[in-house]
Amino acid sequence: MGINRKQLSNALRYIGVGVKRIPRVIKELKRKGFHFFGLVIPIIYLLGLHYTTFFTTQVGVWILGTISLLYFIWEQMRLNIPAMQEFCVKMYGGMMREKEKDRMNGVFFYLLGSTICVYFFHPLIAVSSMLFLIIGDFTAALVGISYGRTKIGNKSLEGSIAMFSVCWILSYITFFNQNLAEHISFWGAISATLIELFNPSWIDDNLTIPILSAIIMKYMTARFGVDLPIYNNYV
Repeated sequence: MGINRKQLSNALRYIGVGVKRIPRVIKELKRKGFHFFGLVIPIIYLLGLHYTTFFTTQVGVWILGTISLLYFIWEQMRLNIPAMQEFCVKMYGGMMREKEKDRMNGVFFYLLGSTICVYFFHPLIAVSSMLFLIIGDFTAALVGISYGRTKIGNKSLEGSIAMFSVCWILSYITFFNQNLAEHISFWGAISATLIELFNPSWIDDNLTIPILSAIIMKYMTARFGVDLPIYNNYV
């Protein structure tokens, strides 16, 4: 049995969310909750590398690249064919930001960013950077809208602290068996948080958060001299 809006509102009030904030929180839950489907990519990627011999980084890049290209074509059809645009608005328009209705939406940039991360970075770094976006960004938005008091631009200090905490835990779990895991995790988490906080409006953070945080983690592993494990021909 699903949770209806009244039950969700009651639950949010129970955990201290202000009454005036509840409609925004529910809207954000619906929109950002959809992004959790993006977890399929890092999960399949890691499981494939760990438990199969045929699934390599190259295979992952080809699959993600193909999906990204197909989604790009879909988006171009949505933006340029009125009937297609009307269909998409009816199907998932409520989960799109207003600005995404007449330009490429965040899903494409997530797919593109994931493809770039898988191609250029070690699997552990790529997976961590994707988790920063999927779960960390969600946490920042939810906590910021629900409890944010201290504003930093159009974001909040509370949301940023929550994002850093979640990102640090996620990346520490990912790098748990590696030397200096806590340091790599810290720099990855802080970079993702700062990127989310100060990301310019003209570029989608679904692209900048994973790519830039991956660059920082790659630099820190090199700086600390950490040798990451080999996965199916990926050193």
